[in-house]
Amino acid sequence: MKTSVFGSPLRDRILLLLSLIGDSYPSELADKLDAPLFSVQRTVDALQNSGIVASRPIGTIRSVQLDRTWYAARELRVLLTRMTEAHPDMKTLAASVRRRPRRAGKTI
Repeated sequence: MKTSVFGSPLRDRILLLLSLIGDSYPSELADKLDAPLFSVQRTVDALQNSGIVASRPIGTIRSVQLDRTWYAARELRVLLTRMTEAHPDMKTLAASVRRRPRRAGKTI
């Protein structure tokens, strides 16, 4: 049985994915982690209330990332980097996140 470092497996996975991809938004996190959107939003809200993640609105979308101003941000990044060694599936998942727009007119 795997234990959770941050209180729940979903918290662990959200933090790991954010550390690997930089920034995201709740619906993308829910899609990539195959988790219910409401659960991801609730978890992101709790992490934001704790100061661990920061969010900002971009139009109607809320962009989320690890908060660099949090007092233990450096240590958290080191821990998350170390944790990704035990979760190679998260590296694969992060690699599948598209970070640039598709060229206009391009199909699949």
